[in-house]
Amino acid sequence: MRFRPSRAIFCLVLMLMISAVLGGVLGGQVRATTKGEDDVEAAVKHFSALLAVVEENYATDVDADKAVYGAIDGMLRTLDPHSKFFDPKAFNSLREDQRGKYYGLGITVTTRFGKVTVVSPPFLGSPAEKVGLRVGDVISHVNGEPTQGMDLNEVVSKLKGPRGTSVKIRVVRPGVEEPIEMTPIRDEIAKFTINNAYMMRPRVGYIKLESFAETTGQELRDALRKLDVKNMDGLVFDLRNNPGGLLQEAIEVCETFLQKGQLIVETRGRTRGSNRPYASQKLNTENLFPLVVLINPQSASASEIVAGALQDHDRALIVGQTSFGKGLVQSVYPLSKNAGLALTTQKWYTPSGRLIQRDYSQISQFDYYNHRETASPKKDDIKHSDIGRIVYGGGGITPDYVVEEPKVNEFQTLLVSKFAFYTFVRDFLAKNPPVDRSFQVSDAMIDQFKQHALKRGVQFNDNDFTDNRDFIKRSIKYEIFYNKFGVSDAARVLLEDDPQVLKAVDLIPEAKELASKARRQVAEKR
Repeated sequence: MRFRPSRAIFCLVLMLMISAVLGGVLGGQVRATTKGEDDVEAAVKHFSALLAVVEENYATDVDADKAVYGAIDGMLRTLDPHSKFFDPKAFNSLREDQRGKYYGLGITVTTRFGKVTVVSPPFLGSPAEKVGLRVGDVISHVNGEPTQGMDLNEVVSKLKGPRGTSVKIRVVRPGVEEPIEMTPIRDEIAKFTINNAYMMRPRVGYIKLESFAETTGQELRDALRKLDVKNMDGLVFDLRNNPGGLLQEAIEVCETFLQKGQLIVETRGRTRGSNRPYASQKLNTENLFPLVVLINPQSASASEIVAGALQDHDRALIVGQTSFGKGLVQSVYPLSKNAGLALTTQKWYTPSGRLIQRDYSQISQFDYYNHRETASPKKDDIKHSDIGRIVYGGGGITPDYVVEEPKVNEFQTLLVSKFAFYTFVRDFLAKNPPVDRSFQVSDAMIDQFKQHALKRGVQFNDNDFTDNRDFIKRSIKYEIFYNKFGVSDAARVLLEDDPQVLKAVDLIPEAKELASKARRQVAEKR
């Protein structure tokens, strides 16, 4: 039987699924059993006949690829929420994230009020830097096409392209009357997973890890060298909103902080080679400083592997909110037509034996991802750390200290919905005032902002401004830094009053005592 390429993808995915269920996935290779072959043949015949009827009789023309991709998605949803099919564009994006590089201009853009805006300084030596792009520039056209109303992913796709090729862009720059025409030449761009690493207090470092790509281990080592760890009293390691990534990089991150021989994670599955412990293989004589790790409900997968290992070995205190709860491992398979498949093949367990996968058996996939209820730790799923502290399994990593994110009140929401901060700062910066990184929002600026808010139609009383003064000052400063210095510097503004970060800094002495106990425990075992 001969199939079109799209149907051939369906067949291959079906073969992988059946082989995995029957225990035949071997390190990314597939062994089909006789029963599996029969099952695939029968399923493909049914599917092919159904698709033929649809194509011949449906009211309008049918996109065969779209139909097949939808069928694959539906098939995978019957397994678990994390087995996924990637169409060619999505699979290419996944590989870019994993490799930590792509071909493009070296800028970060987002849609602000319907306009595609540059929101971080161009990478050093990048095509964007060479042609003079700046933070705040609006890219109004790409290769002659207006970007207004265009999906952001489509704009980014048009900016990317083969190395050495050019792209024509039209830029609208605040304070400049005429649009600026630019023709940068695309080049290889590193996609960093660490964009913020600095000393946030005297002798207290801060590192924000965005995801886990092939470059993460080296990026972390480089960041620590820049922070001068020998003279550091402690490190706040921020894994909030980190969705995870490559297992091997999670292991490398753990090796940076743990001692040789300490277990990092154990994977268990039905197939040969799936049941495997991963222990640290590296000596660690430098990174012995106290460590506090920040997590929240968007910290998932590889982030949870790191947080779980550091908690079980008493190497770090965990602060924030219970993490997402993803304890499944996916193997990635390239398919024909540049598509791909991520198929769950293993579960993973922390060093103490915790399985932190959240239950998904009784809820929809939409609710699983979007309506997560923060549950109390399961009192019947108790393990112990190396020195005997209680740690909990089931439903994510439970922090040692729970600190909730501050909730936004009605007045704060009103100011944001009226674009009060954005328009105020736009008008302020149009006057070209001197602004450097020591800038602070003055009382006079708060009074000016009051008048601006009135013009924007914001109704308020004096108590509204008094009760939200810190929020207003922080939001104005954030918007100014966002426009003048980019995303990373703006993020530091928000960290200044972040209750989870402040708690982490306060816990550095306790983390020091914990790390000392953990080292003694390791020494006693040797």
